[in-house]
Amino acid sequence: MHPVSRRLRDARERAGLSQAELARASGVHASYVSHLERGSRAPGRLALSRVAGALGVTVDHLLEGEESASARVVRAALDHARRLHRVGQPAAAAQVLAQVDLATLDVDAAARVRLAHAEALDLAGELEASCGLLERTAADLLAARRFADAAYAATRLVMALTEAGEPHRAVARGEELLASVADGAEATDALLRLESTLVWAYVTRGDVTYALVRSRSLLERAAAHGSARGLSSVRWNLAFVLEAVGRPQEAVEQIDGALALSGADEVDRDVPRLRLDRAHLLLAVEPPRPEAALADLDASRAALELDESRVELARAATVRSRALLALGRVAEAVTAAQDAAELLAGGQRRDAASAHAALGAALAASGDGPGAIKALRVSADLLDTVATGRPAAVLWRRLGDTLREAGDDPQEVALAYRRALTAARVGVRPTLLGPTPVSAFHPVR
Repeated sequence: MHPVSRRLRDARERAGLSQAELARASGVHASYVSHLERGSRAPGRLALSRVAGALGVTVDHLLEGEESASARVVRAALDHARRLHRVGQPAAAAQVLAQVDLATLDVDAAARVRLAHAEALDLAGELEASCGLLERTAADLLAARRFADAAYAATRLVMALTEAGEPHRAVARGEELLASVADGAEATDALLRLESTLVWAYVTRGDVTYALVRSRSLLERAAAHGSARGLSSVRWNLAFVLEAVGRPQEAVEQIDGALALSGADEVDRDVPRLRLDRAHLLLAVEPPRPEAALADLDASRAALELDESRVELARAATVRSRALLALGRVAEAVTAAQDAAELLAGGQRRDAASAHAALGAALAASGDGPGAIKALRVSADLLDTVATGRPAAVLWRRLGDTLREAGDDPQEVALAYRRALTAARVGVRPTLLGPTPVSAFHPVR
């Protein structure tokens, strides 16, 4: 098959169009599309531009494929941004990606650039700008009938809105996008991830009981119809819902179930992140299991370093600090927490708040009261900026405990506890009724 014919057919199938539907959308005869895909007719530039427009791709893509000039521009920009991420310059990475002329790109290439740009803005602390890009990306992908990709962009949007402290908006927008994607898509792992992430948004706004019920329903559907990867994703999210309702041991069991699926359907790339989250949960069980947590962190370290995600490396360092502190290895705990805080410098994230809280706890244990109070107040400032909901309540309570142990002003301690109570009461009172769940999962036939 001629390369142009193959690229045309692939683009049409990605768009979910028949040859007749593509012909109608582009204003050409159905036989013309058929001839192009068989390679029995040379493509004319004008007609090909109409076909490309209907498919949401450029003529250059159909003629030159991945070696087109626009593809080379995208690849160069993404590579440059990735290098800047590695040296801790997300704001500079965002500037590089902002300079790409999206008007010259097809839908898929533009989505790749926007998703990378949104991630860079997120890491730089520009959460609202990141959300705006994700909104546009999801809308464009839906319009182009790229339903699985739209579900991924929607998942990122729900995560960003939740991180930005807007759980009500995350829930409302997530439900709308879930319904839109489900209307035009068969069952995909991307849909499962979107609904699982949406469930977590319900947790952060206070609807924990409803989130637990919906998570279990989603788990049943994923077990009956999903792939190993999809089921692993649902178990993974359910673990944190269970943690939110005070059942950390059951949460560990769900993570173990997700890890057990790691040998099928390319779930393996999630294993280091699963081990990282398992380590976090092992410190929440009674009694805590810091030795096992450190073993999980050691097992995931090489893969996380290879992936070079500063956020995940920082999260691992934060959990390591807490585990070391539980074992009485105070100096090592201080060093690990300092590493975590340094990795997240410049980004206003809940992860940065956790890193500074861990640093404050370690410094307090070392006898450095002033240093502990300083780190803990940085944590409080970060929480004020980005966090709300029940997960934030846990951080505020932990912050209050550590401020008290460090000998801070009683008014500051009381303020942290009040913030914990306020955060825990955010949103609608949990109820078994909740909003009507959107059935986003259609069994694959």
